[in-house]
Amino acid sequence: MKKKVLLVLLAMLVGMTMIMTACGGGSSEPMTLEKYVQDDADVQESIDSAMSDSNVLVEIKENSIIYTFDLASMEGYTEELAKTEEVQAALQSALDAAGGTFGGIAKKIEQETDIPGISTVVNYTWGDEVLITKTFTSADAPSE
Repeated sequence: MKKKVLLVLLAMLVGMTMIMTACGGGSSEPMTLEKYVQDDADVQESIDSAMSDSNVLVEIKENSIIYTFDLASMEGYTEELAKTEEVQAALQSALDAAGGTFGGIAKKIEQETDIPGISTVVNYTWGDEVLITKTFTSADAPSE
């Protein structure tokens, strides 16, 4: 499962960064990633396409890219299992290990859009209940 999730995230990153080539401007209101995506149908289409091929919900709110992995929709999980200390510890450990990847997404999108302060939020949920959440920024990206 970890490899599949990582591959989906990397595919979404590649798709988004290929499309994001310029920051909209001209307005006195600061550009946010949410506004950027709203103004570019190709970016929204890329996000929608990535979601249709996976069990991941991707939302853009202000300057956050929010990935939600609903364990209720993933094979092999029951509510009882998903809420055990062992599974939650394993998910937290996987998130900690993937910090460079999620931080790299934030950093790459900041560079491609010239929008500072991008964050990547990862949620593991059971339905509407958030079990694990973690936020990453460009500071979490590996050094070049």
